Amino acid sequence: MKNFLEHRITSFDLRSIGLFRIALGFALIYNLVFYRFPAVGVYYNNNDWLPESSASDYYGISFPLFRWLEMDWWYYLLLVVMLILSLLFLIGYKTKWITPLLFVMFGSLITTNPYLAHGVEYLEETALFWCMFLPMSHRFTLFKDGDAGFMNFGKLAQFGFQFQLFLIYFSSWIFKNGELWRDGKILEIVSKDLIHARSLLQWLGDYSMMSEVSTYLGFYLEVFVSVFLLISFFSEKAKLCAAIGILLMHSVMAVLLHVGTFFLVGLAFGLLLLPESFWNWSCIKNKLKLSLNEKSLSIPPRWEKAKTIFIIGTMFFILQGNLHHWSKNSYLSPVLSKVPLYNYTIGRQLPDPGIFTGFWHQSWKFFPNNIHADLGDFLYVGYDDNGTPYELRTGEKLNITNYNGLYKMDPLPSTSYFGAEFTFGVYYKFYQDRFPVATQKGWLELQLDKYKDRNSSKSISKAELWKLQRFYSYKNENLILRDTLFKLVTIDKP
Repeated sequence: MKNFLEHRITSFDLRSIGLFRIALGFALIYNLVFYRFPAVGVYYNNNDWLPESSASDYYGISFPLFRWLEMDWWYYLLLVVMLILSLLFLIGYKTKWITPLLFVMFGSLITTNPYLAHGVEYLEETALFWCMFLPMSHRFTLFKDGDAGFMNFGKLAQFGFQFQLFLIYFSSWIFKNGELWRDGKILEIVSKDLIHARSLLQWLGDYSMMSEVSTYLGFYLEVFVSVFLLISFFSEKAKLCAAIGILLMHSVMAVLLHVGTFFLVGLAFGLLLLPESFWNWSCIKNKLKLSLNEKSLSIPPRWEKAKTIFIIGTMFFILQGNLHHWSKNSYLSPVLSKVPLYNYTIGRQLPDPGIFTGFWHQSWKFFPNNIHADLGDFLYVGYDDNGTPYELRTGEKLNITNYNGLYKMDPLPSTSYFGAEFTFGVYYKFYQDRFPVATQKGWLELQLDKYKDRNSSKSISKAELWKLQRFYSYKNENLILRDTLFKLVTIDKP
């Protein structure tokens, strides 16, 4: 195994690992500042909004670090500690100790409220896991670590991390086997989604041919990225192609869609894959006179067999989890579902470790199969003393009509959510039945308070939370949308 790794498998360049650490650290800090801190007392530690029954058994048994004290100051304290650890991780200080602490705390935070965990959190947690075994502080750091002793897994950890990166991007396209993907219609439909679509995608969706070509280009870019990732185990050129493909793919996603911090994590993965040949280009080498220290990547002889068994065992469980999910609703399902002893091998899903949700499989399946039929959103309506309705998030005046019990509002929301509110809104749209009416009322009161802060001179006599359900269908190759509005909750004289 050692000779195979040393002489056949390509390495991560230490400079690329250093840039990866910086990008990942920035992604963690951004997530904490804009998604986690504002959520305390609203989406965290709020039993009225999120009773135990709504979150129980979502991930199974988890590490309840944040739930030890049901007080806001406890959440703020732990988040401050995580923020400090993330800053230290970014600058490369004592990463062999900092990274395991971040891994445990981030895993506990994800399971505290499962409805605030977009797929990006799983990717960040996956990255932190493998970072525990990589030489993270040898380049672009203010504090250079030693060889990290026991936690130095050398090329073994690089092999495992690159294997999981391949599975991540392979899984990204293998589930896109639905009719809408095959017909190239997915971007046209997503452009009508009121939560995810940005202005550029909304414009693109008006041109069916352009959106169809873009759908196919995006799909095959994902395919090529996974192919290059597989070949990059043995080829530096393939690794560079995979890095460029990942950076391009996540950049386009960020321009077209509201997808949280996916771009930052994709940027980190792309930087990690930059090979030694990239750094040897004259235009870069002359500016950054840094050399690769191969010695730091080798495994100390002591514990070598134990570390090999650990990494290979981890990779086996990760592969089993992916095969289990590939056997359901993917291009490989017809083959995998018929393997011998299916129910006793890949047909059985292994439970996730409580501290690391989604560890055995890839939780990022970007619009798999076909997009959900509901492309709608929630509308927060407030009435002034004259009975004139306003959209509380935008302050826009609304025109509400009623034709025999069928409501219509104009204009529809022109802004998307941000931070924790975005993530919760995505999940709440599909899992509304898991929550009590108090959640709807609390969400409306939150928007009402924000409106009053922005418009202190205006009074609201009544507030309502509406849900807009938008369904799609095709007739003669033309996209047909059907909107249905219904009222969820009303607050009189707020």
